Amino acid sequence: MGKLRDYIQSQVSEGDRAVAENVVNFKRPALPAKTSEKKPGAVALALVNQAAERIKTLDDYATERLARAEALVEQAIEQLKISHVKVQSADQLKAECEIKIQDAEKRLEQSSSQIAAIETELSATKRRAKAAEARAHEAEKALKHIEDALRARILELPTAGPVSDIAG
Repeated sequence: MGKLRDYIQSQVSEGDRAVAENVVNFKRPALPAKTSEKKPGAVALALVNQAAERIKTLDDYATERLARAEALVEQAIEQLKISHVKVQSADQLKAECEIKIQDAEKRLEQSSSQIAAIETELSATKRRAKAAEARAHEAEKALKHIEDALRARILELPTAGPVSDIAG
């Protein structure tokens, strides 16, 4: 039997060795030759005990792995809950920011309209100032013309005598 096992193990590839490690190997218990000859059931009982020990070991290992897997699942669930809360907070913050952006856009539009109205008013005020300046210039010219006409008239008057003639 040992030769067969050695032959099979020599035929197993490296990839299969990992699989072979998961296979339970039952070894014959080392019993004295006299015991195996006198009590053939002792060997079977020893093999059953060995199998029970292996099964218990595998069951303990499976229980540990299951507990570890459950712990990992619980951690993952907690992390998902935390992530969900963070996503909700981010969505709420995004909605608030969008509202603020819309408000800012409205205020910008209002400000632009006000600026345009002020620019229009400023332009009208400049035109009125130019018109007023032109009228003032025309008034100065008219006043100068009147002054010149009065001077010419005064200078054209005959000089008759003393001041009493002018008063009278």
